[in-house]
Order: sequence, then structure tokens, then C-alpha cells
Amino acid sequence: MTSRELFLANIRQEHTSRNPIWIMRQAGRYLKEYRDLRSKHTFSEVAKNPKLAAEVTLQPIERFNFDAAIIFSDILFILEGLGIDLEFNPGPKLGTHLESPEQIKQFKDYKANDFLGFVGDALQETRRQMGPDKALLGFCGSPFTVFCYLCGMQGAKDLHKPIQFLLNYPKESQLMLERLAHLSIDYLKMQFESGADAIQIFDTWAGELSEVEYLCWSYPYTEMIMQELKKDNHPVSLYIRGSFHLLNATANLDADIYSIDWKTPLDLAKTMLSPKTLQGNLNPYLLLGPQDTLATEVNAILETMKPYPGFIFNLGHGILPHTPLENVQLLVDMVKSFER
Repeated sequence: MTSRELFLANIRQEHTSRNPIWIMRQAGRYLKEYRDLRSKHTFSEVAKNPKLAAEVTLQPIERFNFDAAIIFSDILFILEGLGIDLEFNPGPKLGTHLESPEQIKQFKDYKANDFLGFVGDALQETRRQMGPDKALLGFCGSPFTVFCYLCGMQGAKDLHKPIQFLLNYPKESQLMLERLAHLSIDYLKMQFESGADAIQIFDTWAGELSEVEYLCWSYPYTEMIMQELKKDNHPVSLYIRGSFHLLNATANLDADIYSIDWKTPLDLAKTMLSPKTLQGNLNPYLLLGPQDTLATEVNAILETMKPYPGFIFNLGHGILPHTPLENVQLLVDMVKSFER
């Protein structure tokens, strides 16, 4: 069974001989080859050049032999087509923030193929270089999380910015969130047409909401995306950081994969989300510590999920820049050698 077949079998909740593994942010700053490439090119230059984006996407596959590659891009490129300047220095910086409802009418309309075609080209180039044996993943940000950045949020301390807009301009906020949902549907369909086997919706900031707020401001727009993609049987994964208190709500979404962070006990996730495929949930900080501590936790996760059909090993959040490469290799070796 190839890595791709293994990955897709777990999406179908089949019990395979071992678990597939990939990790969030696996193409990034913890790899010397990535830092070397970035010393010659800006983030946008790499992401918008299909050959460079494919090269970065494949760097962790070549080094660690993960079962899936996730395309190198950023969730905020979707905003550039609206007429919003975006630069990375080193993180994303928007030239315009949503502060008044009048701005929404000034945003441009566009089709994903016309403005985000470089992502589709990068997916096709990655598949061409990688071959058919590995799974290939695309992604987008959820409408709520992208809306948070649009309102000027850069961290949890800025949550008041999107909330203030949502509370003061509820109708205009709904229109903007629906617009982002429709753009995301168009964008993700293009990614599937370009060769993605599955996509992940990153709703990073939804975990900062109460369940009532989540059901009002995030859930309906994520549901719109999933319902549209499910018409073509496209596999969809959902990730929310800090989603423990939202399990009841998210369980009603039609996701194929629920990617959970390390704050959510796997036994509880199994109970509440079964029979859906689960993905996670190693604390990325453990990769910074001694290998015996890391090995103990990795083994505990594998044992907990041993009888569960449909489990993809991942981190509970993105890998950290200073992670020792030997610890990543230990993680991959342990997952691949664990007999279920």
C-alpha cells in the first residue's frame, strides 16, 4: 500500500496496518534547506513561483518521507484578489484593515483561477515531481479566521478588533463572511482540480470564541464550504486550535477529518467524533525536549488510537522553528514502525 493509498484509506475510516503521518508547517523554518532558499527569495516569491513552491513542499518529503505533502502557501493570499496589499516581514502584514462597513463595497470581485492560479500550478508541479505515491494536500483559512486577519488581528490580544466589527456591523459582517466562504469554495475546487487529494480548513482563531459565538460567527460559513465540496465527494479536514469546548458544535459539521490539538484528550475525541477520521495531536513543544520524553508521548498516542479506524498522526499545531531534526526523524520512525 502506497502512502497515498494509506492516507485515503484512513479518510474512509479503514483500519490499516499503520497510521499515516504528516505534520503541520512541515515545510518551513526548522529545515536548513528552506532557510537557504528563503535567503535568496521572499516568501511571496517562493509561494507564487510554482517550481519554488513545489521545491519547498517536497523538502520535508525528501528528508523525512512523510506520507503526505501540503502545498506551500498562505491562507491570506485569498485577500489580495480583493485589492488588499499583502507582504510578509516575516509574518503577514496587510496594507488595509477592515474598519468601516463602507470598505466592503470597495473590495474587488475575482475568480480563483484568475488570481490564485499560482497555487493550482504549484499543486500540479508538486504532483509531477512527487509522483503518484504520496498524498497531496491543499488548504485555506476559514472565513472567520481570514476575517480576523482582515480586521487587523495578529494574535489573541487583538481579538477585540474582529469582535468589535462583528458586534457593531452584524449585517455587513455576515455579507463579508459569506463572500469569503464563496471565494474559498471557488479556491478549494480549483485546488482539487489541480490534483489535491484532500484539503484542510484552518479555523485557527475560532478556538477563542465561546460555543454560542462560534455557532454564530464561524460555523455557518465553514458549513457552507463543506456542503459545497461534499457534492463532489471531496475530502475535507478541519483544524481549530483550542477546540476542546467546541467539540459538540463541530461534531455536526460534515468534515471527513477532525484535526485536534494536544489540549483535547484523544479518548474524548474518539467518543464525541466517532466514526470520523481523527488527526493529531502531539504537542509540538515535546519535539524540543529529550527523546525519551518524546518517545513516551508518541507511543501513548499510538496505543490510544490503535483500535480506532481512521487516524492520521500529526502535531496539535505547527512545528516550531528550533525543532531538532533528529527528533522529527524519531517521530516519523516510531509512527511508521508501530504495528496496529
